[in-house]
Amino acid sequence: MLEWFGEMFATLPEVFRALYAFADPADEGRGWVGLLITLLWLGPLGLLPLYLAKVFYGKREWVSATMGVMGASSLLWWLHGVIPHVWIQFTDSNEDLLSGTVIPASAGIDVTEDYRLDIASNLYGVITEGTVGALMIAGIVITVWAGLRVQRSLPKTLAAGETKPEAGGYK
Repeated sequence: MLEWFGEMFATLPEVFRALYAFADPADEGRGWVGLLITLLWLGPLGLLPLYLAKVFYGKREWVSATMGVMGASSLLWWLHGVIPHVWIQFTDSNEDLLSGTVIPASAGIDVTEDYRLDIASNLYGVITEGTVGALMIAGIVITVWAGLRVQRSLPKTLAAGETKPEAGGYK
């Protein structure tokens, strides 16, 4: 186990170089392009519309609603699509670097010098695919939480000309 931690920390500089190279799809040595695309997408297409939705709330409802939908859709697209896809692509394309060093390749118990009891022979695949499943569950939880939070913060007023229905049983 201690050997694995030693290999993992020794491999981290190579992993960061691979991540930098992964962010440069044109392979021109400009890995900062991926970070720039991410910042440009999340800022002007995600956070700025949500800020504008808050600014125009109660003044220009159609602008507020449009900006809110645009910002939320952009962020949810990243949460449910881009981040899991990038994880899959990065771990698949760098399996030779990550497998056995950063992410364990297999799990088992050495019974004797000649015999190993395999618990999970493809632990790398289990961990990478399990991470995608965990990302999707976390995305669903975050989406439901954000939806309930937004719903709770909205006023519960009636539209102009609408009457409140009477509550309580049958007549």
